[in-house]
Amino acid sequence: MAKTKAERLLNLVIALLNSERYRDVSWIRDKVDGYEDAASDEAFFRMFERDKNELRDLGIPLQTSPDGAYRIPPGEFSLPELTFTPSEKAALALAGRLWETTVLAEAGSGALRKINDAGGDTEAGDPETDHPALAQATSLLQPRVRTADPAFQPIYTAVRARRLVTFDYRKDQAGTVETRKVQPWGLVSWRGRWYVVGFDEDRSAQRTFRLSRINGAVRTTGRAGAFTPPLDVDLLSVVASSSPPPVERSAVLLVRPGSGAGLRRRATVIGSGVVGDEVFERLRIPVGHLWDTARAVVGLGPDAVVESPEDLLAAVVRLLQGARGGEVA
Repeated sequence: MAKTKAERLLNLVIALLNSERYRDVSWIRDKVDGYEDAASDEAFFRMFERDKNELRDLGIPLQTSPDGAYRIPPGEFSLPELTFTPSEKAALALAGRLWETTVLAEAGSGALRKINDAGGDTEAGDPETDHPALAQATSLLQPRVRTADPAFQPIYTAVRARRLVTFDYRKDQAGTVETRKVQPWGLVSWRGRWYVVGFDEDRSAQRTFRLSRINGAVRTTGRAGAFTPPLDVDLLSVVASSSPPPVERSAVLLVRPGSGAGLRRRATVIGSGVVGDEVFERLRIPVGHLWDTARAVVGLGPDAVVESPEDLLAAVVRLLQGARGGEVA
């Protein structure tokens, strides 16, 4: 099976980096995995010349001896000492606080510990307390994620505080709205959508909810620290296994002629319609993420009107109501 170019380059770097002396081209062709694909000596030399140039373009110190052999000096191909300024550490710690609510919690905290240990600043190994400026920054600042789902911020806050949430939820587009009372364990982004995984108290079972299907406001109830999320649940795996394959959906809009260039790039004109006294074009557009599509429609103001589907129309109305009230969706 032919090796990819990336594999061959990596094999070449490893071979020349681990070698104690210069290696000639015959050794490279015989020993470095990937060059056996060359059909002839001429083809090998062309391949090797291209690879040498690419390694040097990448900044890898490939040295050539007077007799035409090659090596990569280990001392010139190693990472510098790992150091971070207090501001950089503050940014890392804030990122770590956000990771606490996602499937990256364990991996993120482990990465921060390794970074802190490599810096050698303290014995504590706590990236949030190893520097006074960092401790002050993380006590004053909180990380923010930009998402169009209005339910994200209240559920994120509830996850951090370990408070119960109550919300109205529509399981699918044709289903009825039901009220759910949930212990929110964590938030996960999957295929461009946000989900909350938690324990549904009324059903006494673990459940996954897509944020874009939450209707209305999310309400927190009870005290902080009311529950403890299980440590052995892989939130990303839960969402991946419970999320059905994405369904291709479309929306029908009435758009004023000459407007909505961004939407028109992925739209099909299927007719016309009247809005007030004007004739608008009727467009069919694909709907990926509900709230992203709604924001694109809202950005056109009076130049666009949603005909279908109903959930997109409701999302547009909610964003417009929020803008009128001074809220940021």
